Amino acid sequence: MLLLVTLQAQAQFEDTRLSPEAKISLITCSPGEELYAIFGHSAVRVNDPATGMDIVFNYGTFDFNEPGFYVKFIRGKLNYKLSIAYFQDFAYSYTLDNRSIYEQEMNFTEAQKQQYWQFLTNNYLPQNRFYLYDFFFDNCATRIRDGIEATFPDQVAFNIDHLDEDMSFRNLIDLYLPPQPWSDFGIDLALGAPIDQKATPYEYMFLPDYLSEGFASATIQQKGQQVPLVGEPKVIFQNSPTAASTGGLFNPVLVWWLFFSLVVVITVLDYKRRKRSRTFDMLFFLITGLLGVLLFLLWFATDHQAAANNFNMLWALPTHVVAAAFLVRPVLPGWLQKYMLVTAALAFITLLLWWVWPQQLHTAVFPIALALLTRAAYTVWAARQLVAISNTDTKIKERI
Repeated sequence: MLLLVTLQAQAQFEDTRLSPEAKISLITCSPGEELYAIFGHSAVRVNDPATGMDIVFNYGTFDFNEPGFYVKFIRGKLNYKLSIAYFQDFAYSYTLDNRSIYEQEMNFTEAQKQQYWQFLTNNYLPQNRFYLYDFFFDNCATRIRDGIEATFPDQVAFNIDHLDEDMSFRNLIDLYLPPQPWSDFGIDLALGAPIDQKATPYEYMFLPDYLSEGFASATIQQKGQQVPLVGEPKVIFQNSPTAASTGGLFNPVLVWWLFFSLVVVITVLDYKRRKRSRTFDMLFFLITGLLGVLLFLLWFATDHQAAANNFNMLWALPTHVVAAAFLVRPVLPGWLQKYMLVTAALAFITLLLWWVWPQQLHTAVFPIALALLTRAAYTVWAARQLVAISNTDTKIKERI
């Protein structure tokens, strides 16, 4: 359906000029419930009553049928594209999802409308519409901001110093994630130190809400004077209030503290019985190691810049996968005992320097690191006790 609309629109736009009654607006849609929608959305509406045209230019679309879609998505090489839809259909889909729609009309002169219209239609040409998506620096919101600046070079001023709240990129996305604590946990695991750098107010506009605020305080040059870029926001659709969600009690922090409590119980019982829960250790380190492999691949095998320099790999070591294979043995080789000492030391360092790392670790990582420290340290102790018992038995046999 969308493909049909865009093909018809492309033919319609050839050599088309807007009438004096045409309006161009920034459209901002409120966050949705799903993770892909939780940060909101931005688009550009072009409404020309004289011709009956009312369409939306949308930079936030992609093609599921693109060859190697999932591999490209995982590796950060997926092309997004500028698409066009009828505004009525666009608004209807967001209304169905109970997401508010706000409109800020651009205060363009007739000549400026034609300039930006030409930019949009040229951007929509098949050779121009695709771009390599980056969540923080090249997305549906930044494309609109950058397009306005490209159309009117040195004529637009974003007066946004008042937006500066001394936040990092991670702080900014955390504003939207309380309803999805597990998504927040996953994002904090996957994304490294680059997103903990302080963002400038200009960079805040990768989020649609901040783009709307940035446009509200921006100015554009007209006849030697700076005038407001947009008018007052207009409500196209106001969503029905829903109860604020915090993700419930089943959240990562609670779950991992309960897990650490279980680790303490298992370790105490092992100590009393002078045994080691080998299957538990194998599964624990295998899962942690697989996570480390994933973080390693995100860092080194993809183009996701935000996944680089991930300090979670201090405790989620990919080599835990190898260690897990040996943890099921009743007698541990000497190298593995040394490895577990290093593991315990790294977990301890993670906890000790918690507040000074250049990356903000998720609070649920604290009990995980404690659990690793506990089991790694106990494994070394248990292995040495077994050696001590074996030596004692040998001495007794020699005396006999």
